[in-house]
Amino acid sequence: MKILISHLPKNKWWGHGTPIYKDNPAMKQGLVPNQELVEIEMYIMTQLFNRLPFEVVEVDFPRFLDKQNLDQRQHDFVFVRDLFISNQKGSLIISKFSEKARQVESDIMEIMLNSMGYKTVRIPETIHATAEGGEFYYCAGQKILFSGLCRNNIKGAEWVAQEFNASELVLLKSDVFHIDTLFTPVINKDNELGGIVACTELMDKESKIQLKNFANQHGIELVEVGLEDSIGTDKKLGEFSVNCCPLPGYLIGPTRFRSAEVSQLLSRLGVMHITVPTTQFRLSGGSVHCLTNEL
Repeated sequence: MKILISHLPKNKWWGHGTPIYKDNPAMKQGLVPNQELVEIEMYIMTQLFNRLPFEVVEVDFPRFLDKQNLDQRQHDFVFVRDLFISNQKGSLIISKFSEKARQVESDIMEIMLNSMGYKTVRIPETIHATAEGGEFYYCAGQKILFSGLCRNNIKGAEWVAQEFNASELVLLKSDVFHIDTLFTPVINKDNELGGIVACTELMDKESKIQLKNFANQHGIELVEVGLEDSIGTDKKLGEFSVNCCPLPGYLIGPTRFRSAEVSQLLSRLGVMHITVPTTQFRLSGGSVHCLTNEL
């Protein structure tokens, strides 16, 4: 498996201050990340992935998105997860954003992926669908697709599921922009879904019931965590502990979970939990899962 990571822009990452995007409680107008920490955290994360048994593909940050005109800079391209959805076997779907300001990022990523020899597909314009990469988790072993329903709509989720020939589509609705800020699957060494960690407090009632039923039907343990392990709220930013990159035998995230049940689950599954700090990236609503994507 190959893991895609973007370099930082030449100009300071959101050095002119973060914007505000819909449904993203982490973003506050004009926040300026600590640039020294931004560089250190990205370096540590990239070095970590390079030491794991996966090939890392690094791409340059597009100049077009790093313009001299401060009002036109778009620095969230580093969150490559959002830009396409992957079946982890070379089938890549270009995101169709609900947040229109970010569509240009996916358009540029499509050109980059094609230049590297990857085949990409787009959701037809005739389908009134939205599908953003951060709203999905695809468990390739059993071909199970999890989709959020905040930035995604049902048409977008169903189109992706059909394109991947998914065996099951699990829809989870919340008011938080991307599912990866409140949920992560855990993948065992055999590349099978072994457990789920989720802040169900941020899901609507029907989705909570559906997720618990799914876990029971498949004999998969569900560990529920608190707001502090998720994105949090607009009043108190969470630690983004759930924003993990789940790989066979590994769960790579920004920090330890407050709940001891998570470490017990990982121990039973034989999954190694590795943490790498992303304190500055969470100011824009992202962490390890957002900063990586599978090819």
